[in-house]
This record gives sequence, C-alpha cells and structure tokens, in this order.
Amino acid sequence: MKSVLIGLLSLFIVGIGVDPQKTAGEETWSHQLDEFVSFAEGEHLEINSWTITMKEALPTHDLKSVQRELRAYLPEGSIKKESNRNANKWTLDGQKTEKLVEQFIVILPKNAKESPELVYVLSGAGTSTLTKSKIDNYVQDVKSRFFSKNVGIFSCLKAKSSGIIDDVLVYQKFQQLFNIATIEEVIEPSWTSRSGYTETWGNAIPLAEKKMNVQFATRTLGGKTNITIGTPIITAEY
Repeated sequence: MKSVLIGLLSLFIVGIGVDPQKTAGEETWSHQLDEFVSFAEGEHLEINSWTITMKEALPTHDLKSVQRELRAYLPEGSIKKESNRNANKWTLDGQKTEKLVEQFIVILPKNAKESPELVYVLSGAGTSTLTKSKIDNYVQDVKSRFFSKNVGIFSCLKAKSSGIIDDVLVYQKFQQLFNIATIEEVIEPSWTSRSGYTETWGNAIPLAEKKMNVQFATRTLGGKTNITIGTPIITAEY
C-alpha cells in the first residue's frame, strides 16, 4: 500500500497527469493556511514551516522567454538542472528576505504529449513569517507576472508536538473540523498518511475512482510527532 501511495506522489511531483480543479475564490489558499495554523495552535503544536505553491501548464513556445523572465525576477538566484525517467527539471532558487524563500521549477516532460509546467513555491519558517499581507503581495505579484488567473494554488503546513501524541485522535479532530471523507490511509509504527476529500476546499485531483484534496501525514521520531498537512497534496514534496 505504501508503495502505491509513493508511486502516486511521484507522478504529482513531476507534474505528470495532474489536473486540479480550480479554486472557487482568489483567497482560497490564504484561507486554507489560516485554518491550518488555527488547527495547529489549537492542538498546541509548534509550527515549523509552511509553503504556498502555484502550478500551471506552460505553452511550449514560451519556455525560453519564461526562463529569461524568471532570471530577471530573481537575478541572484541559483540555477539547478536535474533529470529523471519522466522529465527534465530546471530550478531557480532565491531568498527574498532572511526568512522567506522563493523557488521556481520548470518541468519538461520527456513524453512529447505532455505539456511543460511552471511551479512556484514560497516558503517560510515558523509563525513569525506568517504575515498575510506580505505573503499575499508575493503571491499576487508572481501570479500576475507568470501565471493565468486560473492557476492552481496549494497550501502546506508542517508542525510538531513537544512529545509523542495520539496521531489517530489528532486526525479525527482534523477530519471532523473540516468534514473530511477519508479515501486512503497508510498506517505504520512510526509513520502514517491519510488522503481525503472535503467540499470545504476547491482543489481536487483524481485518486482511483474518487477525488482527493487533502493529505494528513504524521511521523514520530526522537520522542516527538511531526505533522504535515497539504492541499490537495503535501506540496512541499515538489
């Protein structure tokens, strides 16, 4: 079961076969992140990091001009090129402030029938970086420069407990709060992953014969439990 889930996530990571439904409003991502933060704080969890991710197909003829524009946007950024059996990947990393990091990823599928994709990730550490106005400025600026108004925008939050907690109980609270129907789960001694669907949020991707738009994962290490929440997937894994 775990290998099946990892295989699915691998497809999402390289951007092959993902066709998210568009969000119902401009502020869906912001609302999701606010709700995740409120939930984590209500469970007395320490917030480690968060990410906002935008992802959209790119017309092939735009690739070179987009790369030039990305370099102009992050002139001090570092460029990395990678390749696997599914795609070539061009990554531009840049740090806008001491605590906020931006990353652009251009995914070039090796299957000629698949469209190239552009991914943008804005990330921060701890609660001190969760300034809504600043995050919104970055997201809206990048969206207007490089994406269409229908771009998929995803949220992800990582938090940890001060000790080992009952991850089943915490997930049940999360499930009830957001009215989530659990679709698939993997339970191991120190690691769990649950996928589900809720009408609370608009993004969704196909999973077997159903739709999924939220993941809730836990890992217990060193006497502490780490929790990661992502919509529709744990997008920090891009």
